[in-house]
Amino acid sequence: MAGRGAGPRARLFCYDRRIAINTARATLSSWHDRLIAATMLLFAFAAARSWLLDRAWPIAAWTAFGAGILIGLTAGRQIAMRLAFQSFDGPLAADALCPALRERYLIAWCTIGLTLLAIFTVIARPSLLIASLPGYLIGAFVGHVTGNFFIAGFGSGKAGFGRVLRSWIHRPGAGILAAAILLLSLAFTAQYLRGDALFVVAGIETALSGLALTIVDDSNVRFQTIAGRGAWRIIGRQARGAMLFVGIAAPVCAFAFGPALALVVAATSIATLLLMAMRTLAYRIHGKGFADFIVSMLTGLLILTAFSMPIVLPFVGIAILWQLQRRSAARTWLLA
Repeated sequence: MAGRGAGPRARLFCYDRRIAINTARATLSSWHDRLIAATMLLFAFAAARSWLLDRAWPIAAWTAFGAGILIGLTAGRQIAMRLAFQSFDGPLAADALCPALRERYLIAWCTIGLTLLAIFTVIARPSLLIASLPGYLIGAFVGHVTGNFFIAGFGSGKAGFGRVLRSWIHRPGAGILAAAILLLSLAFTAQYLRGDALFVVAGIETALSGLALTIVDDSNVRFQTIAGRGAWRIIGRQARGAMLFVGIAAPVCAFAFGPALALVVAATSIATLLLMAMRTLAYRIHGKGFADFIVSMLTGLLILTAFSMPIVLPFVGIAILWQLQRRSAARTWLLA
């Protein structure tokens, strides 16, 4: 059911909204889970507000802009993937194939994301709205366009361009290309920015490159798990491009811009690799929805640890990977 009173123009959105609500209820079914999620959310708000208020406005603005782009990219790509599913396998395929209804669906979900980001920014530092909201809109547009690119050929029996591109980004050549783009961009930016501002720009660009190079396909991970491939073999194959990226970018940055900026590039790249490893291990254990929720919670824990006790951050990261690896090892060859 798309929802009581849902008109034909809103059926697609109401249908997926109901799925999202039911998924959230199932994921947070007990008061214990809800308490943990609420506590993590409050800590995230407090940590973000504390960090942003302590920074000069240009640094905080660049950070908010980068965060808005990352959130928008994620939202735009998820919307594109959901529309692709609805167009081929959903019960409202006719609606999903109508350009006008697709546009309304896109606007509705993007507006929800924009509203949530605006609320978060107002709580953290209201003056950053001028940076975070444009970043979100840019990210959502790019994410939706590239999302459609990646899922080209969806539902067909042949591997489309998107499938080929997803396979290519894990190859060494993608890492070399991303490193070259980053270094050229930093060489141009360094003429106009210095100090912390350049570090923030480097961190944002490295995060975008790292996230692009570490895209994880849950269905592919699931298939390789059932086929008998171990977790670290899957992770190693997916990390080739990202490892070569940081192996080139960090030493060149140390030589050209100094060790501090190289440390930013290396740390950000390691963070994206850690996120990829957690997602891969979680996809071996759970379905995509619940796995993404678990990874979000663990990412929040790592961020809080980095703010409060950075010295123990490596140990927390290793403990998380060990626990996920221990549980995922039993899933190899298991048809479930």
